[in-house]
Amino acid sequence: MIKRFVIPFVAVFVLATACGGEDEPVRVPPAAPSADGGGAASGTARAERAVVKLAAEKTKARETVLNAGAPLSCVKVTVTNQGRRNVTVSPLYFSITDAEGKRHDGGEALGTYENRVPTTTLAPGGKATGTVCGKGAFEPRTVAMTDEAVQEIARAEVG
Repeated sequence: MIKRFVIPFVAVFVLATACGGEDEPVRVPPAAPSADGGGAASGTARAERAVVKLAAEKTKARETVLNAGAPLSCVKVTVTNQGRRNVTVSPLYFSITDAEGKRHDGGEALGTYENRVPTTTLAPGGKATGTVCGKGAFEPRTVAMTDEAVQEIARAEVG
């Protein structure tokens, strides 16, 4: 019995308070210029992107005991931070594209080979070198690296 009166009352209350209809839109002032004078302070200024140099060459995997004889196609990569901000590096941030255009994620064979790309943070000017492998026998053509937000930040042809 109480539900019969409470539910319609709550619905009418929500609709009445949410649909004012007579309110004027609020005008938002434009963002003030930033301290360096280079654009607005609230996101309209172009954010500095990490500048990463990526070098790649084909290599053979040094397999671990976790690999049950499955073929691996590997690339030795060198990541160089050429920007002014730190860059996070992880084997999960890499992918290999084969000659047929198929993408192989760097994490799919993780643990089945040695000398993987280290999980680290590179300071400006820092370098990291390691191996990235994909499962299967294929011809690696390109290697791509993403950031934490899965945005590609570097790409290199496999030499």
